[in-house]
Amino acid sequence: MHSNMEWQAMDMRQIGIITKRSDPRALEATRQLAEWLVERGRAVTVVSEIATAASIPLRCAARQSQERLPEGQDLVVVVGGDGTFIAAARAVEEVDVPLLGVNMGRLGFLTDTARDGMFDAMEQVLAGEYRIEERMRLSVEVVRQGKLPLACRVLNDVVVHKGELARMMEFDVSMDDQFVFSSRADGLIVSTPTGSTAYALSAGGPIIHPALNAILLVPICPHTLTNRPIVVPGTGTARITLAANGLDRLLTLDGQAGFPLSDGDEIRVRRSTHPLRVLHAPDRNHYTILREKLRWGE
Repeated sequence: MHSNMEWQAMDMRQIGIITKRSDPRALEATRQLAEWLVERGRAVTVVSEIATAASIPLRCAARQSQERLPEGQDLVVVVGGDGTFIAAARAVEEVDVPLLGVNMGRLGFLTDTARDGMFDAMEQVLAGEYRIEERMRLSVEVVRQGKLPLACRVLNDVVVHKGELARMMEFDVSMDDQFVFSSRADGLIVSTPTGSTAYALSAGGPIIHPALNAILLVPICPHTLTNRPIVVPGTGTARITLAANGLDRLLTLDGQAGFPLSDGDEIRVRRSTHPLRVLHAPDRNHYTILREKLRWGE
């Protein structure tokens, strides 16, 4: 992980903004942030459609597609919710650019800077006063008859689940060359520590600190109630092999993209060599976010 000293020596001159398009408040916040940054001598780039929808003056921001926006940026600010943040994480997959999340509604686990604290947080960032952390991504491959019809990365989770039919699906799970279990269930969640507060949490999984090198396996509504969530080392490769029973099954990636599965498919999931870097204000930490989001102590 990069130290704060390294980052304080880096002057953040180029700042991109990725925004939740359907939220008028996010559009207004983006316009205000772009103008605020330009007043402080920063070069701003905004997604083209957002610049139009938010009526951002040309003098305040360059225009770019969301896929190309991270190129050449020192920082990308995400204005929206956790879903927008995950989409932004996908946009920076091939570019080593850190993200800062500004939440427009309920506190997010990823977008942990409140809207009314946006300018204070940006003042700290421009002054070099922030923490940076690396979040594990997972590398996902589908192996089908010796070929790879899918290879991608996820930040939160990859979910193997049944399709339209009510019947449970069957699958085997192994770690490297070690068999773990067979299961009949509605599916299986393979999650990063970041994703442990997402779908995996609602399915009964534990909360894992994002600094841990671990992968979480959570069966969804297993037929055998003794099939429990299990945390395995992040150094291994999880292999999920589907039974040949002709069921309709699907792979869902970070809850935002789907891929149809076939009999005998093997899904391989391992820690990616490309982590995501996330910036936080000095007063924000994982336990603060958990207390506020989950309302501990109320």
